[in-house]
Amino acid sequence: MAKIFTIGFSGKSPDAFMDVLNAVRIRTVWDVRLWRTSTYVPFYSGEKLVAALGTRYEHHPEFAPTAEILAGYKNGKITWPDYERMYRELLATRHPTAGLTPDNIDRVCLLCMEKSAMQCHRRLAAEYIAEQFPDIEIVHL
Repeated sequence: MAKIFTIGFSGKSPDAFMDVLNAVRIRTVWDVRLWRTSTYVPFYSGEKLVAALGTRYEHHPEFAPTAEILAGYKNGKITWPDYERMYRELLATRHPTAGLTPDNIDRVCLLCMEKSAMQCHRRLAAEYIAEQFPDIEIVHL
């Protein structure tokens, strides 16, 4: 059975973040953020993650929400249930798993900022991936 993981970096020191990834033997971190910057914790900006993770880091904007969906939710104009629906519809039109195999996604970790996966698109992305492939286990770190 393949495993995919999700992690939010909010509240995690760089050392704690790396320790968690190494403890569960993450093969590749997929950054699924729309913008790969972090003004408050520069370590989590794309370039710094590349330096820290090397070839274990990949940016996957095909799993990111659109700026409109994200802004609507952050501004309170879109409820979480609406965000979920819109994001799932977006993935259905993008087909971001086309060409992937279970081997491609085994021990991949979807990275975003939110501390909890409950109201974060990384959970929805992981669920979408699991729907495309049988026998996928999702682990939220």
